[in-house]
Amino acid sequence: MTQPKLDLLSVLVVEDSSFIRTVLTATLRTIGIGRVEGVASGADAIRWLEERRAALPPGTAPVDLILSDLVMPEVNGLMLLRWIRYSPKSPDKFLPVLMLSGAADRHYVEQARDLGATDFIAKPFSAQTIASRLLFAIARPRRFVLAKGYFGPDRRRADKPVAMDCRMTAPSEILMVHSASKARGIDRFPVIYFDLPNRLGAKAGLAPRDPVPTLPPEILAAAEEEILNRAGDYAVWIGAEVDEMGRRVERLPREPDAVAGLLAQVNRSAHEMRGQGGIFGYPLITHIAKSLYEATRSGLTTVTANEHLLFKAHVDAIRAVMTGRVSGDGGATGQQLLASLEVAKRKYAKATGVG
Repeated sequence: MTQPKLDLLSVLVVEDSSFIRTVLTATLRTIGIGRVEGVASGADAIRWLEERRAALPPGTAPVDLILSDLVMPEVNGLMLLRWIRYSPKSPDKFLPVLMLSGAADRHYVEQARDLGATDFIAKPFSAQTIASRLLFAIARPRRFVLAKGYFGPDRRRADKPVAMDCRMTAPSEILMVHSASKARGIDRFPVIYFDLPNRLGAKAGLAPRDPVPTLPPEILAAAEEEILNRAGDYAVWIGAEVDEMGRRVERLPREPDAVAGLLAQVNRSAHEMRGQGGIFGYPLITHIAKSLYEATRSGLTTVTANEHLLFKAHVDAIRAVMTGRVSGDGGATGQQLLASLEVAKRKYAKATGVG
């Protein structure tokens, strides 16, 4: 099997968590990507793309692929994707964009799909998942579709049809645009297919009929080890995050005017932890943080005493996992922690309607 020349490719990582951004860039370099850049937000990504385009000859892509988190403050992954696909200032509307999404981000995933995302990588992720999604995007790019309300990769591989799939469109209503086409009379067609050459595949040395490549086991093992070796750093890093989350929860009953903002921050932190724990061998963190995320996303503007105790029980459970370095399922200790959290949820959520 032909091995792709990944060292010739470039990837831009967009992730607001500095720790996860570092992990992703290191993992991509370990699997062989030649140039990896990292930025902290969608706004930073737009600036980077504009500056990079200005520094390159006309027609040169500023980057080969983008790997972006979906949920970020201010300019999130959806806004970035919309800018790439629709803005007149976009350097490449056909740019492959892989989105990182947490397990409970279904509504975000659906919006991203409607905006033309190339593919999705679920959190918690592994090096194998990153590599396989990346290689598929390089070797098997879907043709782009322009139709009413949609521009992006052809969605007809989805399980259920959607309006923008254009499955009911007659062949006479479809214009096929190739790289050499002048695309005259484009306005007369309700659907346009862009059947363009596979630039990334060619750059990586793959022929059109080559199978989707896989990486040698030793490279994947090194990439997985790159992630696991950071578990100790993650435990230290998340300790500070949990302490800050705890301080915000403690402020809730004392600062009623700040409840909405504090809960939004707690919810955001829980979202991040939910996607991170399983990456570094702490699936209990994913479980507990997901529960806290769901308990704090209801748009509360006031907090009862029971709600405060419920949130505090979650923070204490996360802190116990990290203080005791309770990895994996935690055995008897892990089961006891989860059982204690369930008791707290039943006790405090009963009076609040949160569950």
